Formats: sequence, C-alpha cells, structure tokens
Amino acid sequence: MKIKTTSVIAIIIICVSNTTAFCQLDSFNSYEELDSIAREYFQSNNLDSAIVVRKYARSKFQEHDMDATYILDYLFLITKQDSLSLDNWDYGLKKRYFFGLSLNWNKNRFKDNPEFNRLAKIDKQIGDSLSNHAHVEYEVVLPTNYSPHKEYPLLFVFHGNNRNLLQSKPIWTSDVVKDKFIAVYLQSYIYMSKSAYQWKLDDEKTNKEFKEIYEQIIKQYPVNKSKVIFSAMSMGGSIAIDYAFNQFVPVSGLVLNCPVIPTISDSSINTFVAENKKIAIITGENDWALKKQQDLINKVDGLDGNSKICVNEGLGHQFAKDFSTLLDSYLNWMLE
Repeated sequence: MKIKTTSVIAIIIICVSNTTAFCQLDSFNSYEELDSIAREYFQSNNLDSAIVVRKYARSKFQEHDMDATYILDYLFLITKQDSLSLDNWDYGLKKRYFFGLSLNWNKNRFKDNPEFNRLAKIDKQIGDSLSNHAHVEYEVVLPTNYSPHKEYPLLFVFHGNNRNLLQSKPIWTSDVVKDKFIAVYLQSYIYMSKSAYQWKLDDEKTNKEFKEIYEQIIKQYPVNKSKVIFSAMSMGGSIAIDYAFNQFVPVSGLVLNCPVIPTISDSSINTFVAENKKIAIITGENDWALKKQQDLINKVDGLDGNSKICVNEGLGHQFAKDFSTLLDSYLNWMLE
C-alpha cells in the first residue's frame, strides 16, 4: 500500500539519523515521493538528512540517477563536503554527466586540488562534445488573438550566460509581448553545465544558426520587418548589440537588461543612429557593466540618436522587481 509522506515524516527523521536504518525509506514506491521528502528537509535546512534521502533515492531508482547526482552535487558543495563532491563528480563523469567544473565559480576553492583539476579536464571534454552535437534552439510564441493575415512586430530574446530558454521565457513574457509581438526565445548551444548555456561573440556556429532561424521566422510568419527588436540579458545583450550595430540582420531596436557591451566602432554607431534605430537599457547602479552601458548611451545621445537608460537604485547585475512594467514601456516606445 502506498504510504503518504505526511504520515511517516516523523519515522523518516529517526531513520535518516541512522544511515543504516533504511527500512522506512524502502517503503516509498517512487522517486517522486523521496524527492518530496528531500525537498522538505532542504527547506527546513536539515541538509544532512536531505543528502541521505537523495543518496538512497539514487541507489533505488536508477532511472533517476542523473537527476539525483546533480542534486547531490549541489548539496555537497553548499555543505562544503569536498571529498564527497570529488567522489560524486568522479561517479558522474564515468557516466558522461557534465557538471561545468571549469566554468562554475562556486567551485573556485578546488582550483589547487590535483584531483579536481584531473576531473575538470574530463568534464571539459564532455562539455565540448555536448556542444559539438548541440544547436541553437528557439521557441516561437504567437500573440493573443494571432491572425496569419495581420503583420506583427518581432521580438528575439537572448538569455544571459549560465541560463537557458526556460528560465528567460517567463521574465520576458509581459503584457505587451503577449498582446503585440511574435516572440522568439533563443537558447545557445554552448554548454556551461547540465542545463545552462553561454553565448560567445564571433562564434561561427552561433552566427550561422541564428541567421538561419531569423530567416526562417521571417519567411514563416507575418512579420512587420520594420519592427524587429532584440531583447537580452547580460552576455545575451552583447550578442544582440553586436548583431544590431554591425547589421548582421535587419533590426529596428534593442531593449536590454544589464547588457555586457562589446566593442563597437564609431562608424557602426553612426550608422545605427542614421537609420533611426532605438536602444533602451535597464540596469542597476551597482551593475559592474554600468560604465560601458552609459558610455554607449552617451555616444548615441551625442549623435542625437534614440536612446533611453533606466538605472535602478540599489540593484546590481539583475532584473528589477518592476522589470515587466519597464519592459512594456520601452517596447511601446520601440513601436512608436
């Protein structure tokens, strides 16, 4: 008979205090039930018990081995159980799981550890192999009351580094986006960890595949080609700026959050302004990229171009609480 989580929680507390007492854990019939128990322990900051449950879940439900291994990776790191972290990476890498060891800033404390460096080399090889076989992905979301007989402005969304399409999509789904735009949410092919990706400037594969996506969208949907807008966060903003200012594809404007500013020639800025394109930046007063963001806006302003910048007090390299409202305001400005 299936045992409910709420009815055995007290017994489980006793069990996980003694790693040999797995009788009650064995009463659970699914990985999902054990996952729920482990989450309760995590939320109550009972991390040792969460680890015991996760380890047992991995051993009992082999089909969830990858998921459990990645969660244990996080738990071992935050509890600073370095030897267990190393063992877990060794275990996962033998199964070709990718952790992003050389790219994860949380693991800097291992940089002088010979075993970590050995594992990081293996991990990088796995990550490079994954990226070699991956492609830029995208998802198209059509506006409310979409009609194939009406032209719509087009919005491309580039996620920030160490993020993915699924994470960026809800952030960049606002009232104006839902009502007025054909939205295309992009995801890089370059792995940073198991489900996080990064953009790189001047990457031949990214350039080729993005252009193919752009042309496919223009061909497949009723797009108003005079209203094509790029939006992006952080390093995604670097790609968006590079494409827009260097006329990689036709773009009418950019709405960016905390963009990393690439090198842009004065002639490219002059052309951007001359073609009456618009740029809006939402950022924080403590954003490490703020100076270059302001420098770009000032150059556009100096040429009497169309630019706006919103510097949020107390914020760093992040989204503002009222980001959706700011986004809608700037998108409406783009459409004027």
